[in-house]
Amino acid sequence: HGDKDHPGIAATLHALGVVSRQAGDLKGAKQQLEESLRMKRSLHEDRNHPVIAATLHALDLLSLQAGDLKKAREYLDESLRMKRCLHGDTDHPDVATTLRELGRLTREVGDLKQAKQHLDESLRMQLSLHGDKDH
Repeated sequence: HGDKDHPGIAATLHALGVVSRQAGDLKGAKQQLEESLRMKRSLHEDRNHPVIAATLHALDLLSLQAGDLKKAREYLDESLRMKRCLHGDTDHPDVATTLRELGRLTREVGDLKQAKQHLDESLRMQLSLHGDKDH
C-alpha cells in the first residue's frame, strides 16, 4: 500500500500501540496510536466512526498510564461525543463503558459530583441494556 492510508495498516498500528502500552513502551505506543488515529481520521474524512472512537479510547488509557489526566480527559470527552453521535439517544454498551471510564477519571481528579453523574448515567444505561440478567 506504500505511503497511502489503509484500514488494515491503521488497525495494525492500533493493535501495536495497545501491545506497546501493555509492555510499558509508552513512547512507542503513543507514536503508533497517534499515527493510527491520523490515518483513521483521513480514511473516514474526519466523520464520526467507531474505529476512531476506539483509538481515542486507547489513547485515553495510554494517557492515564503516563499520568497525563488532562489529555486522558480530552480523549475520553471526544470519544464520548463521537459515540453519542453514532448511537443517538439509544443506550449502547460503548457509551456506557466510556461514561464509566469518565466517572473513574473524574473521581481520580477529585470531581466527585461529575464522577457520580457519569457513573449514574453509565449504570442506568447498563441496567437498560441488560435488565435483570447477570452480566
